[in-house]
Amino acid sequence: MKVSFRDYIDSDYESCEALVNDAWKFDLHFKPQDLSNVAQYMYTKGSVTGSNFKRVVEIDGKVTGFIFGLNEMSPKPEREALFELKILKRIVCIKGMAFRDKKKLLRAINSHELNRSKIAGKGKSEIILFVVDPACQGIGIGKKLLSAFITQCKSSGVKSVIVETNKLGASSFYEGIGFRHMGNFYSPLHEYATKDGQACMYECRCD
Repeated sequence: MKVSFRDYIDSDYESCEALVNDAWKFDLHFKPQDLSNVAQYMYTKGSVTGSNFKRVVEIDGKVTGFIFGLNEMSPKPEREALFELKILKRIVCIKGMAFRDKKKLLRAINSHELNRSKIAGKGKSEIILFVVDPACQGIGIGKKLLSAFITQCKSSGVKSVIVETNKLGASSFYEGIGFRHMGNFYSPLHEYATKDGQACMYECRCD
């Protein structure tokens, strides 16, 4: 088994989006299919364009995990022009989805961001998106991806790194490697994919 870590390149995008879909079951939780496609793109592409640290791991030439992060001390990432408006247009144009349901989704996105910012603030160093293929977990590649980001943050003078997760998701993983619970927040957006879950923020001190 050949394992290699390298920087993300644009041609990795489809593999990363597929890993996201497999991890969060967008195709299962978001109907119709057009909505699932938009949700996957919004979550994955938005994370790519919002990050200035992007690393993937390959096993035998296949991308099996990645981490996208924001280092507040590094040059700001180049956000895709009018990304939010493109997402809004795609949601509005979804066929087979009632207008009231589109409005509900848009309100969920806005509510999520507002409630999250009360705990996390804005512009802090953050693990934005972090996924490892379940079939490849338990062999240490996730910890190596995370370590690479934390190490870069430390070396550039970052005081702490935050991450958003769900109590029914990866919270135990972060607690196990030294992240502390910052607080919970209400997120109707999380409820789309994690029924009865609890959105929360964790922090790792770098100093």
